[in-house]
Amino acid sequence: MSFTNLLTISMPCYERKEYFLEALESALNQTVKCKIIVVDNCSSHDYFEKICKEKNVTYYRNDRNIGVAANFAKGFELSNTEYVMNLQDDDYLSPGYVESFVKAINEYPDTDVYFSDFSIISSHGEESHIHTLPFGYIPDGERIIEYGVKYQLGFPYMSSAIRRKKAHKVIETKGWIGSYDWEWIYSVADHLTFFGDTQKLYHYRIHDNQITNRNHSSFTITLPYIYEMVLKQKVTDSKLKKIASKCAFWWLVRLKTESNSAELKELIRGSNKYEKYLNKKLKESFMLKLIYLFPRVFVSFVFKVLIRLKIAS
Repeated sequence: MSFTNLLTISMPCYERKEYFLEALESALNQTVKCKIIVVDNCSSHDYFEKICKEKNVTYYRNDRNIGVAANFAKGFELSNTEYVMNLQDDDYLSPGYVESFVKAINEYPDTDVYFSDFSIISSHGEESHIHTLPFGYIPDGERIIEYGVKYQLGFPYMSSAIRRKKAHKVIETKGWIGSYDWEWIYSVADHLTFFGDTQKLYHYRIHDNQITNRNHSSFTITLPYIYEMVLKQKVTDSKLKKIASKCAFWWLVRLKTESNSAELKELIRGSNKYEKYLNKKLKESFMLKLIYLFPRVFVSFVFKVLIRLKIAS
């Protein structure tokens, strides 16, 4: 049986049981084995611990809920291998993920981030693929940032194995919410080297019990921030800067369509960096302020029409 000491698969989890075993078994059934650790964010049950004992998998439980981003970072903190990848507890890997990772790192040893292509699994089990990604050896991480603007984010952080010593900023994710993984990768991409594998080795599941569905407004508010405060600041091309600004604006409009009045009031009164950004934009943009004054139903209707006309994105 082939084994590599290069990689740890970290599985952050909390409460949700229904897909956990499938995800864990996909890590255990790799053609090349590696270390696996399950990081439980203080769930109210012992299901994860029992499964890990049965499967002889390292299990760690936080003594309190430290938040999604911090729990994701915990895997890097607890691991001692050169690379770490976070497998979400509702997704799964193809059997050849680790083998392909090892092959890529052996060929390009200075790679900081290995990622594979991925498929999306719907709640009905249908498989699709919608993103355009850069593949092969990418010594200049600025390409990843440019792709982020051109193709509406889309970098498959979930399929990424990251060099642990380059992930120090991951450990500093206090206050990060929503798309913390995209925010991190785009914040530091220009200092990293990448390798993109064309094989679809990661399978991302969409379902009603996802964190992004249960806390939708806190997820959505991070996206315009990433476009304007991260990507726009990183790119040098003026056309890409304009695209980033446009995307940020339409995501702020989408936030209005996806949030009820109570959620919006909470966001506007909030004090984290994303909520401060929203307040700043509402003060700066008369158009945005006007949009936020209209009823949600009306804004949603107009927004859908503009999307069909390919005016909004």
